[in-house]
Amino acid sequence: MAAFATEATLNDAATTLRREGACVVETYTGTQPGDNGGGSILPVLMLGGGVAGGMGGFGMQVYATTISYPLDVGGRPNLSWPSYIPATFELAVLGAVLAGIIGYFVTVRLPRLYDPVDESAAMRDVMKGAHVLVVRSGDRARARQMLSRYEVLGIEEIGP
Repeated sequence: MAAFATEATLNDAATTLRREGACVVETYTGTQPGDNGGGSILPVLMLGGGVAGGMGGFGMQVYATTISYPLDVGGRPNLSWPSYIPATFELAVLGAVLAGIIGYFVTVRLPRLYDPVDESAAMRDVMKGAHVLVVRSGDRARARQMLSRYEVLGIEEIGP
């Protein structure tokens, strides 16, 4: 865990560690961070969940009205797709929302009841405007060597 004075230094160190160090890096700041070039996978997960929900809902209705229990009601064809649109839309929205919620919990590792990082002195300074970088996995000695190239206010070792 390393504390930095400026956000630019934090971003430079995080970019270097991600590129060269092959380690998992997290950054913590007291303010909203600028664009660091990383994107979220949640929109893709939600699109996939919406498409899967819509196709599943449509397929379920097609199966029910054409294969499982076909009824001839007033000369209506068995595959009357316009009547399937409301339920298909609702199931697509349900699939997207569920994929978004589950994907969010997985990406931020919730529910996580305890993290040793939260008890460090550097994390208390984050609320006062400091910038902290946490190296979760990888070679500690190599990460420490790479961090020494930057203006680090302090480096703290946190247990598992």
